Amino acid sequence: RDDQYKLCGSNFYNIKRYSVIARNICIDLFKKSSLKNQNLAIASALTFGYKDELDSSTKHAFSSTGAMHVLAVSGLHVGIVFLIIQFILDIFPLLFRRIWMKYSIILLFMWFYALLTGLSPSVLRATTMLSFVVIGLMFNRNSSVYNSLAGSAFFLLLINPFLVMQVGFQLSFLAVLGILFIQPKIENAYKPKQYILKKIWTLITVSIAAQCATFPLGILYFHQFPNYFILSNLIVIPLAFVILFLGILLVLSSKLDYIFNAVGEVLNLVVEWLKKSVNYIDNLPLALTDGISISILESFLFYIIIIFFPVWQAS
Repeated sequence: RDDQYKLCGSNFYNIKRYSVIARNICIDLFKKSSLKNQNLAIASALTFGYKDELDSSTKHAFSSTGAMHVLAVSGLHVGIVFLIIQFILDIFPLLFRRIWMKYSIILLFMWFYALLTGLSPSVLRATTMLSFVVIGLMFNRNSSVYNSLAGSAFFLLLINPFLVMQVGFQLSFLAVLGILFIQPKIENAYKPKQYILKKIWTLITVSIAAQCATFPLGILYFHQFPNYFILSNLIVIPLAFVILFLGILLVLSSKLDYIFNAVGEVLNLVVEWLKKSVNYIDNLPLALTDGISISILESFLFYIIIIFFPVWQAS
């Protein structure tokens, strides 16, 4: 109606608009590199959350293998940025001896990365969640990570209460809760002695925990279940770490032609590995179970079982 809109003018700018402009500049740099066609689309989606150029076959392959989460910039990507910046700062301990200085720089880079991704709802959720944890670390407060998660959810819902009805909001918080609550219990069931096996086992337990926490909603909303999600995540998550690091390095080296071209070639090669791996898993027999339907009541019953099973095991 006439009273439900307001003309802001053709020169109206806000932080969201500047964020999209910054993301488009980064994607233009990707286009100038060795990345072409779907490799360019996958790298743009994985690094900056820009999925407009992904074709339907690529989306289907990532969805049916349980790897779609890497194409939507979320907690995984923000966590990788956090680890990268923390690793770089730890190399120079004398320059960042004060805890507040170190974590202030980490917070700054996290939100700068969120700005480069166009400030999508998923990255805003993830960055807000991790910011609460980082602020706690900044003040040397070993507070419960559940409190940090609840605080970030409350803050986001205070801004927009209707977020609670969004599928992405529900899945992202449930995935984090699953990793916090279920993953340690699964990981303690088996303790490999070799370093590489420990890392592989941790990655497997994280995948299982996140899937346990989200599969009832996945079936309720999407009516499908990726049967090889453990296998796909063992390949996809490490490659996503490498691609995100190389993608950021490609942007930072845009003025240095030799380094820019070399990083572009390596990035294109890693994205090609990722694409071929996902397509291979997608073509395996029984890769996807679809056509499953459950009611809202049945999804609640699933969650009751998921919550009480670890408690029963512990007792």
